Amino acid sequence: MNICHVINDLSRGGAETHLLSLVKIQIKEGHKVSVILLGNDLDNFISLEEEFNLLDIGLIRFKGPKKIQGFNPFSLIEAIKIFNNGEFDIIHSHSPRSNLLAHYAKKYSKYNIKHIITIHGKYGTYLQGNKQVDKIRSYFISSLTKIWEQSQQIIVISESIQEWLETLNPKISPVVIKYGIEIPLVHNIKSSNEFTIGFLGKLNQNKGIEDLLSVYKEIEPLINSSDLNIRLLVGGVGQEAYVNKLKQSVEGRNVNFLGYVSDRKDFFSSLDLFVFPSYSEGLGLVLLEAMAHGVLSITRDVTPMNKIIKDDETGFLFKNNNDFRDKIFNIIKIDSNNVKQLQNNASETIKNSYSIIQMYSKINKVYNN
Repeated sequence: MNICHVINDLSRGGAETHLLSLVKIQIKEGHKVSVILLGNDLDNFISLEEEFNLLDIGLIRFKGPKKIQGFNPFSLIEAIKIFNNGEFDIIHSHSPRSNLLAHYAKKYSKYNIKHIITIHGKYGTYLQGNKQVDKIRSYFISSLTKIWEQSQQIIVISESIQEWLETLNPKISPVVIKYGIEIPLVHNIKSSNEFTIGFLGKLNQNKGIEDLLSVYKEIEPLINSSDLNIRLLVGGVGQEAYVNKLKQSVEGRNVNFLGYVSDRKDFFSSLDLFVFPSYSEGLGLVLLEAMAHGVLSITRDVTPMNKIIKDDETGFLFKNNNDFRDKIFNIIKIDSNNVKQLQNNASETIKNSYSIIQMYSKINKVYNN
């Protein structure tokens, strides 16, 4: 099968990491794969381009402002030429702008190519801190559903996105295919007089990072007054002014802002507890990664995260900041046997519901229908 993926760029995030895993297994299974990128990678992010270049694929990066690529006539003409020359069986797009470009390039191509779309998030619903920008994004996504409706199949990565999408356009019947994890399952058991809490993700309001810092400021002096020292590692990047505001809010506390984390294995191995207080996610890949690395995890009690974690069974859920604070105090007191049981349960969740083989098999079925 000849497959062409289209995505904004290769700045490492959930969609990009998922695409790398998918392309690897597609190549291994003997498919021919190309990847079209709408523009340059983001600043302050690790690019996955080097890892993609190690694969036997065609990698094409368009020039010009990425934000207008879905509407750029020059990019559209270039995409039409690629589709006409590539003899592709499948075009698989992975972002709103790539959906738009792929739709019109396919429409004017001389081949009848199947167009598959994966929706990786509840686009237009995430807090950006600018009401006008949020409103424009929401309107664009609502209009884009008319394009999605015309594709051969829509894939969503969680039931939460499925429900959101069906409220936008009830004519769309998406299929749920969750991300596949290829990280080795390990158990991370630490024994020391230091308790390390970690967060990893984009630093913005939607991720709940301000709630985390507020709770941490409450618990740090109480915990450190005992025989146990506590520290917080914050991995991820964001707008400079916002990050500086976060740093100032915890000045003098034992909080380390790491910037972009390239070695996730090393990061997770340093933690006793992973916290993910996000308000809204498509799935929450980083939460799955933490669980796969054997780290106790706590997340906000909202979908889809509360579909991944069962409270006090595979991890922990919190409803508000008071609950968040109390849960962390209780987690610190858990004995090693209970920690191991929670880790085993989390590992089974990853193995049974988020296997990369399951993910590939389901996507391949969509391709062949």
